[in-house]
Amino acid sequence: MSNSLVAKRYGRALFEVAQGHSLLQEVEADLKLVLESLTSSDIAKWLSHPATSAERKKAILENSFATVSAMTKNFLFLLVDEGRENELAGIVAEYRKLALEASNMAEAIVTTAYSMTTSEKAELITTFSKIIGKKLVIEEQVDSDILGGVIVQVGDRLYDGSLKTKLLRFQERLNA
Repeated sequence: MSNSLVAKRYGRALFEVAQGHSLLQEVEADLKLVLESLTSSDIAKWLSHPATSAERKKAILENSFATVSAMTKNFLFLLVDEGRENELAGIVAEYRKLALEASNMAEAIVTTAYSMTTSEKAELITTFSKIIGKKLVIEEQVDSDILGGVIVQVGDRLYDGSLKTKLLRFQERLNA
């Protein structure tokens, strides 16, 4: 994910236009579809190849993403015209961040040793929503190396309640 100034500027610009037209969720869904499609197909190779003309890139995008909104398509065409299609992942990340903030929501990356049940997810969302002061949208990751417990990352804040970390801290106290 790119944190470049270019990605932030384009992401903010798209967010402001989408917000002005009350299309935040539609554009976000479009961007998610585009980004997932580009990372899991050969389309990205065509778009990044230097011999592919801007008009050909636009035609590929038009044919590949016929279902996305006109606003999203026009934005993708703008990226091609400006030679910024390689910044798409960073732009989408910035857009998503701004869209979540506008909805008083935050994204949390939750790491557990095993897959959580629906009730465990709901309990975690309720608990951390109170701490953060925003409704949480979680992205679950499973990592058996943490042994147990949970690690929650919201923005630049990290809540590490993993068994592995607790055991390491206990070991450090014993060795001190």
